[in-house]
Amino acid sequence: MAQESQMNRPLKVLHIDDNPFELERIKVALPNNKLGVSFEIESFSDPEVFLKRLTAKNRPDIVILDVDLGRSDFGGITLADRVRKALSTVAIIMCSGMDDASTIFQCLSAGADDFISKKSDSGELSLRVINSFKLAMFKHGSNDSSLHPQLKSEHQFAGKCLELISNRIPRILDSAISAVHIYGESGTGKEVVSEIFESYLSKGVPFMRVNCGAITPTLLESELFGHVKGAFTGASSDKRGYIESSDGGWIFLDEVATLTPSAQTALLRAVENQEIIRVGDNKIRKIKVKFLSATNENLEQKVKDGEFRKDLWQRLCEADIHLAPLRDRPDEIEELVRFFCKTMKGGPYEISPPALEALCGAQWSDGNIRELRNTLRAMTELHVDKLLTPISIPSRFWDTMDESPDAIADEVARRSGVSKNTGRQIVLSWSEKDVPTFDLLADKLLLELTKLMAAGGKVSLRSLSKDIGVSRSTLSGRLKGLVQKGLIDLKELASYVGISDGL
Repeated sequence: MAQESQMNRPLKVLHIDDNPFELERIKVALPNNKLGVSFEIESFSDPEVFLKRLTAKNRPDIVILDVDLGRSDFGGITLADRVRKALSTVAIIMCSGMDDASTIFQCLSAGADDFISKKSDSGELSLRVINSFKLAMFKHGSNDSSLHPQLKSEHQFAGKCLELISNRIPRILDSAISAVHIYGESGTGKEVVSEIFESYLSKGVPFMRVNCGAITPTLLESELFGHVKGAFTGASSDKRGYIESSDGGWIFLDEVATLTPSAQTALLRAVENQEIIRVGDNKIRKIKVKFLSATNENLEQKVKDGEFRKDLWQRLCEADIHLAPLRDRPDEIEELVRFFCKTMKGGPYEISPPALEALCGAQWSDGNIRELRNTLRAMTELHVDKLLTPISIPSRFWDTMDESPDAIADEVARRSGVSKNTGRQIVLSWSEKDVPTFDLLADKLLLELTKLMAAGGKVSLRSLSKDIGVSRSTLSGRLKGLVQKGLIDLKELASYVGISDGL
């Protein structure tokens, strides 16, 4: 029981400021955060009293220091240095109404982990304090997040786009906004955003998920708004709908564009007036529900086409979150790859440079982040001591990545030292009968050929496919077949082909 109590203890904060209103603001804002994290705060205005409480026995998790304490001999900068020397791993946050670059640099140089402007609203303040604590645990070698399991967030660093959205959500939750719409192509992470939303809600706040597209249209209104006994055949008792069951919290309506016209009308009443009527009933029931919705369709266009109510669309979009397709943010692919490698079942995995290069060079136009994640999951079947290599990449991936004849000709020219024109002539002169394709080679011949070409050193999947004269998709599939048939061990094959060399 003692251990459980320790794991659930609040974050202990010591806060010093010469402004009593600022002391009160922090004392109220942090405990009332929407992130589900509890705080225990001690406030001080006298540096000497503060230092007496700053002991190893009374060790805080976080120290918040005002830069200007109204004393020329003892300011926050001096205190920051004293705190860092006394408790090397505590999180130090400096605050000031002056948020110019010079002040911030001075604070960070004094050993502070973060600087927060006093102009920050309560939502941003809470988020920054919590993130600063996490950063300090990592930076100072005290990454014991088991003491605060509520601080864990597997999505926090899964791409810059999601990180920026994650920073917005506490401000949304701390505002008057009651309806948020997420839009983006399939696979861009709308479900992930809903999970981040849920993770930031206080414990016990309802969060209901409904996939509107997965419910039979004839049953949709009954499922969303409930029904009374006898409303239709099979309605043997009264039933609360999903929206009524979310009373006091949030409901996530995925694929909201699939709602029928009558369901749209009923939903508008729920969003606008906070009231519902169960199917087969005439009694108005008051609710207190906030709405998170998502779609991969263009709702604005559906409004123009008369397929979606304009007033409902406007009401659902009090705030909107746009998830750009992965092809428009290629700089995030490497970060996402490493995140998935770290968090996938059976991991953590590493990824070889050539495999990473191939994944970063893809367009990911069909499934975006979902497609990238699923490709990595497929790659784990043929890992080499937790290392993901080009050999493990699915054949379907290479089908979209094979180079054009001109690109191959340029590569031939580079490798052989001939001119580009000569390289193009060589490629044009190639024919199926001149090149030993895998359709003509038996598995054992393929093994011997692979070993022969790797005699002078391990070869890349790209160079081997070019030298043999087949696409990488064919080669990758054949090599996997050799392993799956037990003709060669994966580690031995990896010693010949494509682990550390370029693609």
